[in-house]
Amino acid sequence: MSNAAERAYQTIRQRIMDGSFPPGSPLREEMLAAEIGVSRTPVRDALRRLLADGLVESERNYGTFVAEITGDDLHEVYQLRAMLEGFAARRAAQRIKPEELAELRRLADAMEAIETPDEAGTARFSGLNRDFHMTIVRAAGSRRLEGMMGWVVQVPLVLLKQYRMQEWINIGRSNRQHREIIEALAARNAEWAGLMMGAHLNSTRPARLVAEIEAKGG
Repeated sequence: MSNAAERAYQTIRQRIMDGSFPPGSPLREEMLAAEIGVSRTPVRDALRRLLADGLVESERNYGTFVAEITGDDLHEVYQLRAMLEGFAARRAAQRIKPEELAELRRLADAMEAIETPDEAGTARFSGLNRDFHMTIVRAAGSRRLEGMMGWVVQVPLVLLKQYRMQEWINIGRSNRQHREIIEALAARNAEWAGLMMGAHLNSTRPARLVAEIEAKGG
């Protein structure tokens, strides 16, 4: 992919992720090309890549739109994360470096310092939490796994807000679990690390999402 196509891809993807382009929004090549400062060909290439990512949808005679992502999709993301990150934690326990453990402890400290259950606090926690999990994925030392996790971990903020902003994350429980994951990694105990990561992700799913899935018999 050319530099222009990569720039178009990253720009459009970020706007989808941060909610600037909400679900259902039309994505017109000419308009995007003018905004990003590239020709229509890189934009077309970027949209094809976003289609493969599942972030956009395309219909003949109707154009390309930001994909409608449902609660079922979010539930699937949590299931995939539990499997992939459980594997990442087991692998990281055998490969993690002292500086990566230090970074995890720094991130855990920063998350524990958040006390305000408002939108800003939730956004800061989410960012730090994402960095925590991606640090473990990188510590696993697998480019293939890191590539797979790149889109799984990040879910459009507009969707998360539907579930997160109406309920404060059980931050105390989440932070305790982070500390135990760090302890397992520091002990080089792969099974402990993998089990803790899976349990952590399953326990941090939004309660409203869990209730919706259970009501559907999922």
